[in-house]
Amino acid sequence: MQLPAFHRTRHQLCFFRLDPQFCLYPLTPLPPADIPLPDPQRSLLSQLGDLERRQLEQLCAAGHAASIGLTIGGRRWQCHLAPTEPNGWLLSADMGQFQHQDALGLMEWQLQQSWHQPAPLSARLPALMDTLLNQLQADRIILWRHYPEEELLRPLYSQGLPFLLHPVRAERRYLRTLQQRGGLSYSHCAQQPLLGAFDYLAKDGIQHRLDVPLPANSKVAGLVSLEYARPRAPLAASDLQFAAALAGRLAELVAAPAETVPADGTATDISSLIPLLCRHTGQDFFNQLMLQLAELCGADLALVGLQHRRQDKVRVLSCYEGGQLQPPFSYPLAGTPCTFSHDTDSRICIYPRDVAELFPQDSLLREKGLQAYIGLSLKDEEHKPVGLVVLLFKRPLAAGAAIQTLLEQLEPRVRAELLRRRDQEALMVAAAAFETQEGLFITDNRLRLQQANRAFAEMSGYGRDELVGCSALEFRAEDPHTATVDAIVQAMEQRHQWQGEQRLRRADGRELAVNIHITEVRDGLGMVHYVCCVEDISGQKADKQRIEQMAYFDELTGLHNRRFMVEHIAHTVALAEHEASRGALLLLDLDDFKNINDSLGYALGDALLVQVAERLGLFAEQIEGASLARIASDEFVLLCPNLGHGYSAAKTRAEQLANALREQFLLPFQLDQLRLHLSASLGISLFPVAGLGLEEYMRQADTANHMAKRIAPGSHVFFSQEMADEVQERLGLSNALQQALKDQALELHFQPQLGVDDDRQLGLEALLRWHPPGGSPIPPAHFIPVAEETSLICDIGDWVLQQACARIQAWQAAGLQPGRVSVNISARHFHGPDFVTRLSALLQQYPAGRNRLTLEVTEGVILENLQESRARMSQIKALGVGLSIDDFGTGYSSFAYLRELPVDEIKLDRSFIQHIDKRPQDKAIIACLLELAAILKLTVVAEGVETEQQLASLAELGCPAYQGYLRARPMPEPQLMAWLAEQAPSSVRR
Repeated sequence: MQLPAFHRTRHQLCFFRLDPQFCLYPLTPLPPADIPLPDPQRSLLSQLGDLERRQLEQLCAAGHAASIGLTIGGRRWQCHLAPTEPNGWLLSADMGQFQHQDALGLMEWQLQQSWHQPAPLSARLPALMDTLLNQLQADRIILWRHYPEEELLRPLYSQGLPFLLHPVRAERRYLRTLQQRGGLSYSHCAQQPLLGAFDYLAKDGIQHRLDVPLPANSKVAGLVSLEYARPRAPLAASDLQFAAALAGRLAELVAAPAETVPADGTATDISSLIPLLCRHTGQDFFNQLMLQLAELCGADLALVGLQHRRQDKVRVLSCYEGGQLQPPFSYPLAGTPCTFSHDTDSRICIYPRDVAELFPQDSLLREKGLQAYIGLSLKDEEHKPVGLVVLLFKRPLAAGAAIQTLLEQLEPRVRAELLRRRDQEALMVAAAAFETQEGLFITDNRLRLQQANRAFAEMSGYGRDELVGCSALEFRAEDPHTATVDAIVQAMEQRHQWQGEQRLRRADGRELAVNIHITEVRDGLGMVHYVCCVEDISGQKADKQRIEQMAYFDELTGLHNRRFMVEHIAHTVALAEHEASRGALLLLDLDDFKNINDSLGYALGDALLVQVAERLGLFAEQIEGASLARIASDEFVLLCPNLGHGYSAAKTRAEQLANALREQFLLPFQLDQLRLHLSASLGISLFPVAGLGLEEYMRQADTANHMAKRIAPGSHVFFSQEMADEVQERLGLSNALQQALKDQALELHFQPQLGVDDDRQLGLEALLRWHPPGGSPIPPAHFIPVAEETSLICDIGDWVLQQACARIQAWQAAGLQPGRVSVNISARHFHGPDFVTRLSALLQQYPAGRNRLTLEVTEGVILENLQESRARMSQIKALGVGLSIDDFGTGYSSFAYLRELPVDEIKLDRSFIQHIDKRPQDKAIIACLLELAAILKLTVVAEGVETEQQLASLAELGCPAYQGYLRARPMPEPQLMAWLAEQAPSSVRR
């Protein structure tokens, strides 16, 4: 069967040799006579137009492989040139439509020309593969070779793939089925079990595939795969016949037996090595090269590595050692013989002996006992390193000259394969970069689009094919706010790049705001192109416009925000001063809103804020000239001008408004199935006040609001100078307290905890006291709230814990054991990020504190963040520290959470104890709490016991422990020791 009779290709592909005089010599059968060919007796240059003649001369002078379009006899040739030795060129010509040819096929031809080796079948490989690809109208084609001993299929040749293929597992069932049927045709490839090993199919979207076996002695030597990215009709019988016939021809090449490689180490073996290697390309070539070189030269280790530009490492592509291929790896060049191979002008670098001693930093030489090195440095046309071939020996090298000759003869082919590998990887990176999410197109020097990626096509609304050939200016919409074309051209002439905003006109007429970055680049012929990166910023512009519109509004409630209110206050105060009228600023803060957020969740909290805003908005609409804003999470400001011309009148009117505002919270708020009762505290500042800054009005209202909250939830307070004085006083108190802590002027007092039945001393509570020198004692109720407003409370808490642990350690050393010592911990201190860490370090310093220290926290501290509190309490318990809930029963939801907390003790608040003997309700509550504690196995301590009747009631209810002024007040340590000594001998355990 003659193949040309079956060749019904869409493209007429021929190969020629172009000599130094630019005369063409055909290397493959010529096309039909109806296709005009150049005259072989004349120079090709004389048969071309002026422009194409200059382009061809420039390409050949540059010495690089490249593509060019030529017009001969009125027909367009698409040509690819590859340089050969000496001074010749290999030219492949596609005389139909342009189709990119795989560089592997051209490389085979180039190598044959370089080595002058007759290999007629392998020389026809590109034409055979292209014929099959075009006849069956496939999108891509792959030639696989079967390696039975490894059970692998390795790719030898491919066209149409933008990436490197890896070997796949040769499934026996698949090969058996393929051989029995003489070919397999698949649709919906991703769902075919037999194609499971070819995992790249689904990722590439391959729909249809035809596999044809390469028969060899009743076995499968390999196969040809034709792949389609689109569904197609079943192949005709003639097409399948043609594929089988061509596969038989390919089998002759793939299954041809390799000549035996002599092992005598002589350079004449190149005659058998080169034909063997000619049947391999890509990774298979590198593997075979290392295998044959190691055996031919007697090397203990052989490797070939690739080095990308500006890299100080070699990436090993194939390594042969100990009779088998090794996994790929990378190694640094520094300190190895390979550095000198790259740095010297000589292509071959030889160290015949003692190479490990010459390069002590190379651990590989020393670990493997290597003595000799020979390396071939491969460089590109710019004399930049491309890669290395290295042979290493465990014995001194005697036949260096013969091996050098062998490597020199192999150099062109190895360099070509390394360059192909480097270029393929670069193409893969470039292809991935071009298909980025950012719009990208390339134009010629006249701004005609040559290529556009998918992102730009989608952005513009045109198809990618429609964009090619269009002027970039066709997509530009005029906008007076963007740079003109003249301005862009001027910038490109000066800086060769430009970046800025433009308007893009889409195919449907809509306009998009885009940011475009234009860069001028030149190709190998010096031709100017423009690479344009386009980013759709219409969304950003819309967001910016929306943000500017929303700058003065609160997103959640739709009310004005703080920024608006600050600017509006300035305008309102200035107007009031001009009109000699007065107004009021009312700052409203929701009471206990944080607890609502924490317990019900932020979604319901936000819904509550929206309802509050709606009520306040309706209220503000009834006040002439009033403005309402949400300035913080749960803070609202109502600005009311024109309340009167005198201070008294304005204050009276503001008082009426405050009372009316409170009434807005009388009705509950309905959230789904929940009905919430809410209150709000008000701080009021009147304006204008001479000499007062704008921020001062907000600060005055905020100060008054804090005062209102201290009085009672739901209260309102007018700012007064007395408040300012109190704020100043609290600031002075805070400074003095800080100095007292620094000067060790604070001290601990201890109040005993006793058994209700027998007054037996059970433990102590450490209480902080401050008696400034020369002054009166300051009650904790005065200075503790001041400390809690700042981080000073954490410093004080650390000091109290240190003092308590120190006293426990000292008492233990003295043989005293007055029970557990309780210390109160504030919320800020307890929730501090390093509280547990500091407590652990303290117990390492004072180990006696373990199992003798108890921390008291209130329900509010725990409920600030229940999940975090539970985890932190578990960590504290793990340190051997007890936990007690102080003021138990005064919070809410505590019963539900109590069973989940690792606590040891609850302390009944004194508010229940004070009237236990007079109010049956309080007594009943305490009875319930005691019963609950018994069920949860918790200790109970009653606080504030001051009368015998209270103690008797506790005994009646079965309360185990108490503390209070009835038996012992808080006392300093010396007094405590005396008090303990007066107790019954059993009350102090030694």
